[in-house]
Amino acid sequence: MMKIKNNLFYLMKRVNSKSVCKLSIMSLLITSLNTFAQQVVTFENAIGLSLKQHPDLKSYVYMKQASVGMIEQAGISSPMALNVEVEDVVGTGRYSGISGMQTTLSISWLLEQSIIESRVNVANKQANIIEFKREVKALDVAAETAKIFITLLSQMEQVKLAKLAKVQSQKVLVKLAARVKAGKQNIIDELRAKADVSKKTLIVEDLEHEIEASKSQLAAQWQGENEFIVDGSLLDIPTIIEVEAAYEKLTSNPKFKVFTSQQRITTSEIELAKANQKPVWSVNTGIRRNEAVDDFAFTAGVSIPFGTKNINRGQIMALQAKQNQGFAETDAWLKRISTQLLLLTHKLKHNRHVIEGLSIETIPLLEQASIKAGEAYSIGSYRYSDWYIVQQELVASQKELIAAYTNIHLLNIELERLTGSSISM
Repeated sequence: MMKIKNNLFYLMKRVNSKSVCKLSIMSLLITSLNTFAQQVVTFENAIGLSLKQHPDLKSYVYMKQASVGMIEQAGISSPMALNVEVEDVVGTGRYSGISGMQTTLSISWLLEQSIIESRVNVANKQANIIEFKREVKALDVAAETAKIFITLLSQMEQVKLAKLAKVQSQKVLVKLAARVKAGKQNIIDELRAKADVSKKTLIVEDLEHEIEASKSQLAAQWQGENEFIVDGSLLDIPTIIEVEAAYEKLTSNPKFKVFTSQQRITTSEIELAKANQKPVWSVNTGIRRNEAVDDFAFTAGVSIPFGTKNINRGQIMALQAKQNQGFAETDAWLKRISTQLLLLTHKLKHNRHVIEGLSIETIPLLEQASIKAGEAYSIGSYRYSDWYIVQQELVASQKELIAAYTNIHLLNIELERLTGSSISM
């Protein structure tokens, strides 16, 4: 396991003034109350808040409403037509005036049920793709939030390590100052030690600033405030998905569903184009009034267009080419993602191997070396510069360990994003 100490020991001086003691107790109480009032955000909380309140996901609500309207519009048939026809009126001779007038009142409509069904089918497919696109965006939002959260946990581990290194440098400085005062050490080493403490103080401050920036970035995912406490552990390594299992999950990726849905839309559009080029019959029926004989008669008729067999041939050809393009893009996407999955699994295994090597062998050996070097320095048989190098090697190895843990989480998040799995830690 990673041996990064989470608890730091602080030396407190005794004070005789009761007022100072009371002030310290009150400050501690106020700090505790503020900490208690702050929101605790876990990995799951961060993902849930982002999916619920991220601004990029709000537009899909209105897109869904628009698709419902388009489906309803697609189901509306062409309006009926009211026809009025007058014959044999205001003529000369026999048809003068209105004595011989014939009036026909009729209603006509199109027999277009197959076209309406095709339009509704296209609209339904377009509504489905909106939902899949929302899932793609939601998966990206969840992955982005997860990466920020893991980065924040990594920074928190780094600042713990930096504070520990600062405390160790301060202890070394105390020993050096005592040896310089006793005339056993050159003042140059004390000055170097002071510079080292100053540098490690800056590192701690920089990391604390980075933590605040990451908290603001995380809170921006759900448009919240950065006044919260992060609850999580970088040391909880997720279960690594094997390559075969990852390939099987590819069809669950919303991006793959978008590709297949686009092909279904194109198929429906081809069917609609074919339906539109079929002749649409127009039927009419009505009543005719003959003034000459003072009689009514029923009328009916059918209008059948012709010459429309290949009217949409170019459109159908274009749609078929678009469909083939979709097949090619889907195949290219699957091959590209498959390669990325293979690389991700290799990197995950490598980082796990790094963690095992650093935790089991490298860091324990360097810790022992640092202790031995400190003991040797205390009795004057080891140089400060050599002891400093050993300490730096230990800190560098601990940083590598933090980086390996961070990489495993980030790589796993990307793996789950590619496979369309739920983002987990």
